[in-house]
Amino acid sequence: MRRSGLPPRRRAAATALATVSLVLAGTALPAAPAAAAATLPPWTSPVTLSSEQSAPQDVVVRSDGSAVAVWITAAPGRTGHLHAATRPAGSDTWSAPVVLTTAPVGEARIVARSDGSVAAVWAEYPSPTSSGTATGPSRVVAAVLGAGQASAWSPPVELVGTEKQLTASQLDLAQGPDGTVAAVWVGRPQGTAVSIPSEAYATTLAAEGSWTAPVRVSNAHSYSGPYYGAVVWKPQIASDAQGGLVVSYRMHQYGISYVMTNARPAGAADWQTPAKLTDDIALDIISQTTNPTLASDAHGVVLVWQDKNRALQAVRRTDAASGWSTAETAATDTGFLYENPEPLLGPDGDVTLVWTDASTYSLRTTTFDAATGQWSASRTLSTNSVMVSSSSRDGHDAAIAPDGSVHVLWHQDIPDMYDERLLEATLVDGEWTTPREVDAGPRKSVTGEIAASSATDATAVWTWTDDGATGLEAARTTYPRLALASSSVPASVNFKSASAWAPAWQANSPVTSWTLTLTDTAGRTLRTLTGAPGTTTVAASWNGRTTSGAWAANGKVSWTLKATQSGYAGTPTLASGTLTVAGGAPVLRDFGGASALPDGVGDLLTLTSTGRLQLRYGTLNSVRDLGTGWPTTIRAVPFGDLSGDRCNDVLVRLSSGAVRLYKPACGGALTPTTSYTTLATSGWNQYDVLTAPGDLTKDGLPDLLARNASTGAVYLYKGTSTGKLSARVKLYDNWKTYKKVVGVGDLNGDGIGDLLAQDKADNLYRYLGTGRGTFTARVKLYANWGASYNLVIGAGDVTGDRKADLVARDTAGVLYRLPGTGTGGFGARVKVGTGWGAYKGVF
Repeated sequence: MRRSGLPPRRRAAATALATVSLVLAGTALPAAPAAAAATLPPWTSPVTLSSEQSAPQDVVVRSDGSAVAVWITAAPGRTGHLHAATRPAGSDTWSAPVVLTTAPVGEARIVARSDGSVAAVWAEYPSPTSSGTATGPSRVVAAVLGAGQASAWSPPVELVGTEKQLTASQLDLAQGPDGTVAAVWVGRPQGTAVSIPSEAYATTLAAEGSWTAPVRVSNAHSYSGPYYGAVVWKPQIASDAQGGLVVSYRMHQYGISYVMTNARPAGAADWQTPAKLTDDIALDIISQTTNPTLASDAHGVVLVWQDKNRALQAVRRTDAASGWSTAETAATDTGFLYENPEPLLGPDGDVTLVWTDASTYSLRTTTFDAATGQWSASRTLSTNSVMVSSSSRDGHDAAIAPDGSVHVLWHQDIPDMYDERLLEATLVDGEWTTPREVDAGPRKSVTGEIAASSATDATAVWTWTDDGATGLEAARTTYPRLALASSSVPASVNFKSASAWAPAWQANSPVTSWTLTLTDTAGRTLRTLTGAPGTTTVAASWNGRTTSGAWAANGKVSWTLKATQSGYAGTPTLASGTLTVAGGAPVLRDFGGASALPDGVGDLLTLTSTGRLQLRYGTLNSVRDLGTGWPTTIRAVPFGDLSGDRCNDVLVRLSSGAVRLYKPACGGALTPTTSYTTLATSGWNQYDVLTAPGDLTKDGLPDLLARNASTGAVYLYKGTSTGKLSARVKLYDNWKTYKKVVGVGDLNGDGIGDLLAQDKADNLYRYLGTGRGTFTARVKLYANWGASYNLVIGAGDVTGDRKADLVARDTAGVLYRLPGTGTGGFGARVKVGTGWGAYKGVF
């Protein structure tokens, strides 16, 4: 829209707040589809803006979601004072009213500009005499509320002064694409004979903040005769997509009315000569005829009027420089109109008309479908008699939001009572919702204005009177603050048997978007899932993969659900928790916990003197037998997943020097007959060190380091996708100075395996993997370290914090855990157990 960001309005004058009760039932509104109704939020409880008798003039929603309303008081001693208030986005609290002027104001309009500011224009009259009537010429005044401001209005600027000796009225505003504002109004010379015509005047507010001098845009004087002047009624102004301006108005003289238009194309300095569009318009008993209405958007300009046959006609033009199209009939069953419907232009080219039929006291509507080029059959929105204000002569107000939804606010009578209630209905995706109560009443009189920024975000301001009480109230559509009503969140998932983890949450109101973030226990993000369902259900599905496409590691995964909702800023956390993952990528040395499934924690293998291979898991004191029949001379090396079945493998060197890669199922048995691949039939007795540091080459496969006992040479055997080891590559010539070389997994959190080496002087050094199958220069961690340890093992993460830990056994058989810091070092040791010297092997 190019008209104040919203469609034109019908507003009550400040001094006439009474309404006329028109009693005749309208046609019932069919129920809206469940899907449309379910997506719309309820109206909040009304809040009071003023306890004085007031007339709402306008309400707009700014680009930041805040709302601004203006109204005129009609209280004794304050008649005509213009007030403004602001409601922040996502809030129900309005600012204290600001008085823009204490002079009597007849009417006021505001427009929300694209930069977030709001421009107000009003017609101001001289102070009333003791009799209560205003005399003398009026003036037109403007002010601007800055972007993001709640009450800091600029000082009023006079657009037309009293020296012009005019009575100004019937204001209308429009916003241009570059933030300019155009205003139009009617001015009639004060105290002149009926032979002097009234005219329409226009001015613009430039983006930098200055108003141009008003220019006459009508030519009623050229139609005036010697006895009667032509009268201009209800001028409307609209801006096309290029910044050109179009004006329409009704001109009446000698009982004949014409639809008149004028234009100033983009880039033109002057307005064109007003042109008569038609004189084929209907008459009514109050003002002889209804007034044409005008609106524009990116598709062009639309003009609507009722012809003498009571049919609604519409014409279009692409822009201010083009001509009008041939008139098309929008509806024929419009009935008796006090006011023409305002064209509500949607972003897809649709046009909706809403009008009050005073002959049936019902609220009617029709929509032009741009896709089909057809107007729909008109239908009734009201559920009972619509109340028609004696001043505005219309019973409703309508607004279209940028998303194309239409909100209509109207007041209708309560059956068998002399009271009213305020209702609203919304057009969403071609369907009208069932009317909803905004102010349930009963009230003796109620009149309101509405604005909207989306289908789910509307703001209404209304005045009411009831047995001597009066006031001005406001409400908005908003869902309750987002919270969870229920959930179905599996606590664990085994990706070996399930294709996805599929949690679901039920919120108390629709979410506009949601984010589910999964992190490991070290706080690193594994995957972020997003969605924008627009419903109360959040249903996620995670296939176990990380952002890179790799399998997430087994063990604990933390999840956090955040969501946004219409009408509220921010993205609150709705829920969080932990998930136990199995069937993903096995972590270093994890062969399964109490349930036999991998639990994301490193384990130890122990070999008894009877050839029984056992798994030590949990605190390393829980035991599960893996299998018997093993020679006590084997050397077992807990390996990563080389076979590709997402279960860790075990490399076993036999006394013969043969090497086998055993491939037990996750949590399965490990016996000499378990499935294995022979990697070498002999020759591996040359190595006194066999250790698996993890992935040294960043290819997702585990690697092996071996040291030749006689030469001290250190070799790298890279894991391959065929489930075997590559040919060895020498890394170091002579590491005989070290009495222990330990592959410890990832010490510093970079995802690459690292090494520790203890020399014969008991200095402990760290070698960080580079990711290229090599290591950085050594860094000394500790001196005089581990002299009593006869066994040091990089056991992986045995504490569940995703940090690599050490396990050490001393000569007395006491086992200690040295927790990793995640930065390459270790904390103070913790005693795990005693009697570990009895084992033939601890691996």
